[in-house]
Order: sequence, then C-alpha cells, then structure tokens
Amino acid sequence: MKQGLRSKLATVLVVLAVLTGVTAGSIPARAQEQAAPAYEIVLIHGLGGSAEIWDAVVPYLSGTFKVWTFELAGHGKTAPIADPGIINEVERLRNFMNVQEINYPTIVGHGLGGLIALQYAIDYPADAHRLVLMDVAPRQLASAEEKSAVARQMVEDYEKFVALRFLNMSPNPDVTDRIVDIALRTDSASFISLLMSSFDFDATDELYRMPVPLLVVGSQLMFPDEESAEHLLKHYGWSEARSLSFKRMPGMGHYMMLEKPVMTSSVLLSFGVTASHRFEE
Repeated sequence: MKQGLRSKLATVLVVLAVLTGVTAGSIPARAQEQAAPAYEIVLIHGLGGSAEIWDAVVPYLSGTFKVWTFELAGHGKTAPIADPGIINEVERLRNFMNVQEINYPTIVGHGLGGLIALQYAIDYPADAHRLVLMDVAPRQLASAEEKSAVARQMVEDYEKFVALRFLNMSPNPDVTDRIVDIALRTDSASFISLLMSSFDFDATDELYRMPVPLLVVGSQLMFPDEESAEHLLKHYGWSEARSLSFKRMPGMGHYMMLEKPVMTSSVLLSFGVTASHRFEE
C-alpha cells in the first residue's frame, strides 16, 4: 500500500512540475541533454554590419535553435579576402557550414546578407530547412546612371558616402550611432566590392524552382504601409517565388534586430519551426 502511494505521489509531482515549470538547474543532466535544441539556425548580417548585430536576438533563439552567426569577409572581426563578392561569400558560407557540421538549418539573411542566403538556397536547396530574408529584394533596381553615381561618390569621399548611407536606416538615434560606427570600421575594399557586386544580382528567374519555404520580413522603411505591401512585393520581384510568406514590421527601420529584438526573435521562431505559420499585422 505504501509503495503504491509513493508511486502515485511521484506521478503527481511530475505533473505539477510540467504544469508549473521547473528551472533548468532542477532537471537531471540526462534530461537536459535530451532537451537540446532540435533545430539549427544561421544568421547573416548585411553590408557594413557585423555578427554583433544579432547579439540581442541570440539568447531568445538559443532555447529552440542551435545558433550560428556568419560574418562577411572584411566585416567585424573577419579578415578580408582577395576577391570579395556575393558568389565567393556563398562558397564561404558553404565551407562554414561544412566545418561547423551544420546540416539542415534555417538561414536568415539581412540586407545584402539576404542575397547571399537566397543564392545559397538556390544553389543548395537540399541544405536549407527554411529561408528568412529581412529587407531583401531578389533583384537590384539601380540604373546604370545610379551605379556610376555611387561609384563616383565612393571614390570622392568614401567615409561620407558610408555615413550618409546608414544615417537614415533607423528611427532610433542609438541604433543609428551604432550601425554607422560598425559600417565605418568595415574594410573599405570589401564594402565597395560587395556593394558593386550586388548591383548585378537578379535571382527572379530562379525563384520558381527553389523549393525552400521562404519568409520575407519587411521593415516600415521598405514597406511604408500595409495597403501597398502586396504591390511592393511584386515590384521588388517576389511574385515568382514558389512558397512565400510575408511579415511586415510596422514602426521599425532596417535594423529590426537591434530596434526590437524580442519581436524579431518571435518571428524567426514562428517560421523557423513551422513554415505554415500565418502571420498577422
């Protein structure tokens, strides 16, 4: 009788623990190992950024995902390479995943990092679980005259060009100061080469054959209002995508992960685990 009572009491305690929640320190080591993240995610920053822009997001993701940040050559703490460009960054990303033994991750790309993530998913679709692109268009819309003007401005005063480019990307002055500082510390040759290579990027003809579930996340900077979002998605070139979800982030500038890390993390969690998740405005 006592043994049966003890067994019932143990069962009740287990149920209570599940209902009320217990701290990680109270779970046996073996149980913690079994609860290791089942998903993988790779975060890629944009032009003039660095891996550190994801620092506030990583803690919210790490309970569900095993998280990696991929840093572009010549950015942050990563040394430049001889021939920086989108194609070479795609191969650097592939080598990074092989070395780290990342098998089937959700890949998140911000800005130019999104072009790299998109090209990777097109080239290696079996290696990508989900694709999240933040403020990214699959084709660049600059005219030949605009490209020449950009090249001339960078030759005349590179630091002024970079500072002006990043000054209006966030409504938050602290975020603006931070991103301008990071951009100005980026290797100039890497910045120029990557920017110029992005002008020739156009993946619209390949979107229809890419089977990887895709989420486009748009800031208010890129999608000013909800009513025009569908039109802008087509204008930017997303109409040919086979599997596309869209989430607009109202009130946010380009650097969503710095302005609202909790909200940004919740979007990545929702789509990274369940591609059929329906997003509401």
